[in-house]
Amino acid sequence: MQHPARPAATIALAAGGTGGHLFPAEALARELMARGHAAVIYTERRGAAYTQALQGLPHVVLPARSLAGGIGGKLAAMATIARAAWQARGDLKQRGAALMVGFGGYPSFAPALAAKSLGLPLLLHEQATRLSVANRQLLRFADGLATSFPAIAGAGGFDPARIVETGNPVRRAILDARASYPVIAPDAPLRLLVVGGSQSARVFGEVVPPALLRLPEAVRRHVSLALQYKGEDADAIAARLRGVGVDAEVRPFFDDMGTRLRDAHLVIARAGATTAADLLVVGRPAIFVPIPYGGSREEQRRNAETLAQAGVGWCVPEPELTPESLSALLAELFASPTALPQAAAAAAALGRPQAAANLADAVERLLP
Repeated sequence: MQHPARPAATIALAAGGTGGHLFPAEALARELMARGHAAVIYTERRGAAYTQALQGLPHVVLPARSLAGGIGGKLAAMATIARAAWQARGDLKQRGAALMVGFGGYPSFAPALAAKSLGLPLLLHEQATRLSVANRQLLRFADGLATSFPAIAGAGGFDPARIVETGNPVRRAILDARASYPVIAPDAPLRLLVVGGSQSARVFGEVVPPALLRLPEAVRRHVSLALQYKGEDADAIAARLRGVGVDAEVRPFFDDMGTRLRDAHLVIARAGATTAADLLVVGRPAIFVPIPYGGSREEQRRNAETLAQAGVGWCVPEPELTPESLSALLAELFASPTALPQAAAAAAALGRPQAAANLADAVERLLP
């Protein structure tokens, strides 16, 4: 795509410390830099730990603290936010930043406020089907809102003319993994990828292995498992599965997610917005198990139900995820010649590989 020539600008991006916030910011930053702009990402210490994602990208680590807790906690958080906003304001002035893009998460709040105090345009990007707490609070200051889905809850009262659906930007490693769905052949491995996001998910390590042990032997011996699991019994789990014919790899983290998604026939995962975007871009079916606690609970439940209704996969609430129920579902899916390929096709149809470019277009339209 050809983009009109314009003077290069420094674009600031603010993202929370989870991969769900940081990875879309990384994707946009690299797209903007490819267009000749300078970019800087403001995050906190958890976000800075994603060294591979931030490699080659200017970034600033700010203090951050959630407003959750009692009066004392809220007062401490407000002091932290004020300190972070002051630091961000000085850095934005020094860099001559022209615009701020906020990706949600409480660490994004202070840099966004700092940008508005300098009179900079603010574009918010929402990854989920409902505005996050930070984005809801910042919406009153925003000049534009970019969404990942056609419908977004929590944006009532905001001018619809300033809302644009861009999709959720994904990393280059995920874009490069786009490929046709692997053929399910009688004598070939059935590749099952199980991931729990950046924090892993202990429930998958507790439920998936015994579920596989319950599969009929003829099916079980074709399963090739890649399981993200941080428990101390990871080696024992892998050895037990290999002992009954399952080609099992159990690791605390996978840094080659693009390749693993490309090769997978089925994914078992949480239902975070970035996980969903990755699956849709690559076009892979999934069993979604929404996180059952914390502030992400309702967001992940809505994501999982929306994707299941679209035919992309199956939503299984964590309380219903048992070795017996999961084994029965896996046996049904692996036995069907059409269920997984059809879900893969539905996923690919919803994928937005141009999301980073779409969001960069929205940024450039807001530049002074």
